[in-house]
Formats: sequence, structure tokens, C-alpha cells
Amino acid sequence: MTTKGSKKEAISNAQNQAPRQNELSMEGRIPAMPCVYHRNFRILRTYGLRQAKTSRVEYISPRRVVCPQCGKSSLKLYDHYSRQAAFINDEGAKRTFLIQAKRYKCQHCTYLFREPIEGLLPKKRSSEQYRKAITHEYIKNVNNKTISKEFGVSPSTVERIIHERFELKIKESLNYPAPLMIGIDEHTIHKGRKFATTIADLGNHRIYDIIEGKSLAQVERTLKTYKNRDKVQMVCMDLSSSYRNIVRKCFPNAKIVADRFHVIRMIQHHFMEFCKQAQQTIRWKRLIIHPLRKRTCNLTSREKQTLHQLFELNPAIGISHHFKEQLCDLLRIKTQNVKQCKRNIRKLREMMLMLTHQAPPEMKKIGLTIRKWYAPIIRMWRYLQNNGITEGFHRKMKLIQRRAYGFRNFQNYRLRVLVECGGFNL
Repeated sequence: MTTKGSKKEAISNAQNQAPRQNELSMEGRIPAMPCVYHRNFRILRTYGLRQAKTSRVEYISPRRVVCPQCGKSSLKLYDHYSRQAAFINDEGAKRTFLIQAKRYKCQHCTYLFREPIEGLLPKKRSSEQYRKAITHEYIKNVNNKTISKEFGVSPSTVERIIHERFELKIKESLNYPAPLMIGIDEHTIHKGRKFATTIADLGNHRIYDIIEGKSLAQVERTLKTYKNRDKVQMVCMDLSSSYRNIVRKCFPNAKIVADRFHVIRMIQHHFMEFCKQAQQTIRWKRLIIHPLRKRTCNLTSREKQTLHQLFELNPAIGISHHFKEQLCDLLRIKTQNVKQCKRNIRKLREMMLMLTHQAPPEMKKIGLTIRKWYAPIIRMWRYLQNNGITEGFHRKMKLIQRRAYGFRNFQNYRLRVLVECGGFNL
């Protein structure tokens, strides 16, 4: 049983709570409050309390607005305008803002302009943080369709945002001077039909540029656009005469260094050609071809026995194999000082004389190639850098092509390679 006083207190409490319940029952309305997506926005109204995807906000400029035409601060409020854009916070929550911003009129020069919104560029419908989040998802190899569903934009918008940010980073990269140590090599985009030339920064282990094609005119035209070309110290390359002529024109002060892998592969190739000429049955016997290509220190006991039987049947192959191993061991030496290099040069010259006067025709080609590339080859003893970095990036480029099922547009391929292999921080 309740008393009369307790009934009055209950009625008064219900009357006090009624306005609060009416306020909470107003669908889609919350009082003005600070915004967690951007510190310069104040939320005026949110549509849909459960989902809360769209908010009407007011922009509060953090600094004094000045006229972009004359730089004066004597401004007069002209009118307001609305602008819609997508934002994302640090936790990854996305929301669309209907921004209420101001237009000003300069009292000094009568220029009309809109106040700039921090974090939102002109004519853009998404913030820079929002576009950066899309780029990070794209770098994780997420396809455009999945990104468009997650961020609520079309796949074409995703592609356009990616290209804008990639091109901006690439322009920033190419504004830097050319690397001090460069690696040049070619790779295929469409096997046997379409090629590209790779310019690698060997000092920083990254790709500096990708040039379409491998023609002399096209590569030379692009290399001449690089800044500080005269400060390039070293260029590592394979045994390509066309690239050597381009390097001499575009990098006059650079030392050309032959890639050790390509030099030894050249020696192995001519040696195997001689073996196939000396004994025709070798070309069909893989159990013999594989041990002939391996280093002597890496041979198993069974492989040594196989080679011993072969050399007994054909002593010329055994003599050539021993000579080939000595030459390759000499060219594999690294980090030599001046005195050691002079001693190695004397050994190399003696072996070149043997190749010229005593070797069979297939082995003489080794001596001719070494004579043609004499200076770049002997520089391998002084320089540690080689094109292994470039070849490793070629492997990564093949993976990029495979993920995309090939590229028809070279510029799209170049953008993707430079972003993934160029060491950019997006």
C-alpha cells in the first residue's frame, strides 16, 4: 500500500524523465558533439543511431583563414556551402560527412573563395586518410572488387585512387638524383614479344625505373632525363654490347662492371658446346651433363666416378674441364686489393694465351669474349656489387604479372612494379 506522498513523487519523476525519453526517441538525432574522425569537425546530426553511417557536420578551421589571392585576412562571410565526403578514423571505422563550410569574400581584392578543409583536397569526395587506407589494402593484393565493397565505392574509383597516389610517389622518386651504383638488365613482359629494361639502385636495393622496350633510342632517351648522370660511379650489366654503348653515352664517368653470373655462364655455355662436339652422345645423357656443369668441390662420389670414366674415354674433355674450373675459380674471387688484382691479371692473361693458341674452336670463343670485355671483367675483383639484386626483382616482377594475369597497359605494369619494388612508403 502506497501513501499519497509517494504517489506525488512518482508522478513528478515521470514528468522529469518524459522530456529525456522524448529526446532519445527522436530518430537519428544526437546533440552537437566533437568528432572522432577529424578534430576540426563538430557533429550536428547523425542519421540512423544503429548504423550511424552519415553525419551532418560543421567545419571549424584550426587556423586563421587568409585570402589565397592577396594574402590579406580582412575577410567577410559571404555564404555557406555543403560538401559530401567519406572519412575514416584510426580504428578503421568509415563514415560519410555532409560538411557545412563557409565561403568568404575578401574586402581588399573582392575575391570569393571557399575555406580549405584540412585533410580533404579540392574536388575530392574522400579524405586523404581514406584514400591512403584504400592504397594499403591494394598493396596487400586485395582485388578491386573486394575493396570497392568494403569502402563503398566503385571499382573504377579504386583504380583511379591507386593510380593517383602511385603516380605522385613515382614523380617524387624520379625527382631524386640518379643512384651512384646502377644495375641494368632486361626482362620480358610477354615472352618473346614485349620487353622492358630494368634500372636498379644497387646501393639501396630497390628498383629506380622501368623503361618500355630495349631499343637503343628509347633507352638512351629515358636515361638522359635522369638528374646528376655524371655522378654515377658504377654500372653493372651483362655482356651486352648495345647496353655498354648506351652507358658510355649517358653515364660518362661510370665504371662498367660485368656481372659475374653472366661471365661464368658464358664460359659454361662454350664448354658444353665443345663437349657436345667432342662426343655426340653427351647431349642426350643428363647424368653426364649435370656433373660437367657443377663445381668440382660440389661433386658427389658417384658424380666424380662418372666424370672419371668420361675423361678416360675422351681425354680432351677432361683437359678442357680442368681448364674451365681453373678459369671460373679465378673469376669468382672477390674483394681484391691492387696487388692481388695485378697477380690475378697475370694469371688471366696466361689463360687467354692458352685459349688463343691451344684451345679448340669452341673454347677459343671464351678468349675472344674475355678480350672484348677485358676491363669490365677484371673490375669484378674490386667491386662487390653484381646484378643479383636486379635478377631477384625480376622474379618478383614475374609474380606481379602472374597475380594480374598479365598486363596489357605498360604504364599500369610500371606503376605496380615501382610501388612494390621501389621502396615507397605509401
